[in-house]
Amino acid sequence: MATGTRNELTGLLGIAPEETLKAEDGSLFLAMKGLGPTPPSGRLLRGLTPWLDGQDAHHVFLLTERKWREPWSGTETVQSYQELVHWERGADGGRYRGTAWKGTALKMEDLVQAFRMEPHSLVDYAARRVNGAVISNREPLRLRVHYVPKPWGREGWYTGIEKRGVSCVQSGTGSTELPYAVGMFPAPLLSTEEREPILLKTLEPHPDEVFGDLYLEVHDKKWETYVVLEVDPGAWPDGVGNLRAGLAPQRIEAYRAEHGDGWSAALTRDLRERIGEYEAVRNEIDGLLETALRGDGEDPAQPVLPARHAALLAELPSGLREREAAARKVVESYLGSIPMRVGDVVSLPPGVLHSLQHGVKVVEFQTPTYERLIAMFAQRVITQSQWDTERALERMEKAPYVPAAPVPQIGENGYSVERAVTYPEFMVDRVRLEATRSAGQDTGGGYRLLFVVEGMGQLTLPGGSSHTLVKQDALILPATMGPFEVAAGASGPLVYLDARPNPEGTADSAD
Repeated sequence: MATGTRNELTGLLGIAPEETLKAEDGSLFLAMKGLGPTPPSGRLLRGLTPWLDGQDAHHVFLLTERKWREPWSGTETVQSYQELVHWERGADGGRYRGTAWKGTALKMEDLVQAFRMEPHSLVDYAARRVNGAVISNREPLRLRVHYVPKPWGREGWYTGIEKRGVSCVQSGTGSTELPYAVGMFPAPLLSTEEREPILLKTLEPHPDEVFGDLYLEVHDKKWETYVVLEVDPGAWPDGVGNLRAGLAPQRIEAYRAEHGDGWSAALTRDLRERIGEYEAVRNEIDGLLETALRGDGEDPAQPVLPARHAALLAELPSGLREREAAARKVVESYLGSIPMRVGDVVSLPPGVLHSLQHGVKVVEFQTPTYERLIAMFAQRVITQSQWDTERALERMEKAPYVPAAPVPQIGENGYSVERAVTYPEFMVDRVRLEATRSAGQDTGGGYRLLFVVEGMGQLTLPGGSSHTLVKQDALILPATMGPFEVAAGASGPLVYLDARPNPEGTADSAD
C-alpha cells in the first residue's frame, strides 16, 4: 500500500499501523500495536468510514495488540492480548466477527499469509489457532458456566466477571473470557461501551439443613431476582422449600402493640442484640473448627464438604451445639418465611433482608456489582473477617416481605409471556412455548440474555443458522442481531427467561 495511504491512516488512527494490506478481492488488513483496552476495535473501524469509502472497501480486518490491567483481578499485573476483528460493512451497521486471546501473540507473517490465501476465513483461522471463540454481533453468544465453590454450596456463573473467576463465551473453535469477547465491539453487542452485561448465575446450596443456608444479607444498591429451578426432595419432601426474607409479621405486630410508634427502633435494637448473642457463640464454634482444620493440615479459608463439616461439628461439646441452635432459632423468629416451589419468582430490591435456604436451587439475575452486607451466617464466613450486622440492619426494610406476582404480557394458544420483574436497570420475562409452538422476536437494538429453564428447542435466524436450546443453556443475543425465532421441540414445552436492559430506567412500583 502506498506511503501516502499509510500517512492518511496515521492521521485518522493517531498511530502508525504496523501493516496495511489489500487482497485481490478488495478486502483490507490493518495491524496496530501499543493499544490499551480503548478505543475498542469496533469503534476504531467505524472511525475509518470516510477513508474506507474512498478505498471502496466492504470488508476490513483489524489486528490490534493491547495491554491493560484487568479491573476485576485486584492486581497491578499488566496483561497482553490481541484482537482480530472483521467488519463487513453495511447500511444497517454491518456485521462484526472477531476473536481475542491473551498471552502468546500469533505471528504476523502467519496471519498475513492466511489473509492472502483466504481473507474471509481469517478470523476462524486465528480462533482455531488460539482455541478462542468466534464472536459475532449477528449470532447468539453461547455462555459457558463457571462454578465457584461457596461455604453453603456453589454458584454457577454465566456472566460473572470477578477476581474469583470469569465466565466465558463458547463456540466451535474454543472459548474466550467474557470481558475480552464483548470488549472487541461492545456497542454492537451490548448497545454500550461497557463490558459487563446483567449478571446471570445459579445458586446451588447443599441440601443439608443450616449448612446449606445462604448468608442472611441485604444489598445497598444491587437488585436481584430468583426463579426456582429445583427443590431437593430429600431436604423438602413436600416440594416446598424456603426463603427467609423481610421481618416476621407476627413480630412486627407484637412490637407495635408494645412500643407503638417506636416499634421499628425497638425491634431493630433487639434483633441486633440477638444477632450479637448468636455471633458470640458462632465465633467460639468457628475458632474450634479452624483449629481442628489446621491440625489436620487443611486450609480454614476454603469451603469444606458437608460430610466433613458434619464430622467436625460432631466433635464439638454438645452444650455448645445446643447453645448455637437455640440462639439461631431466636434470630430466625424475627424473620419472614417465603415458600419456594419450582417455578416461583421472587424479586429482591435493595433493602430486603434475605437468605435462601438449603436445597433450593435458583437462577438469579442481578445488577452486575459485588456488594452485600452480611447480617448473620450459620457457619464461618471465608470471604471477609467479620459480619456487617450494624449497617445491614440500618439498611434493611422494616417490613414484611411480600413477593410481587409475575404480570401476564401475552397469552395466546400455546404461547405465553409474563413479566417476572421490572427493575431500574433490567427486566426479566418468562416465556413458555408448548410443544412445536414457535414465536418470532427481535432484539430491537437492545441485547437479550436468555436462560433455558425447561425443555428443548431451537433459536433460528433469518439467514438460516440454528442454535439448539436445552435446559440451563444461556445465551447473549447481541443488540444488533435483529429478528429471530424460538421454537419448542416436539417432546414438550420450552420455558426460558428473557432478561434485557430496562429502556425506561425506572422500576415498576409493584416491585
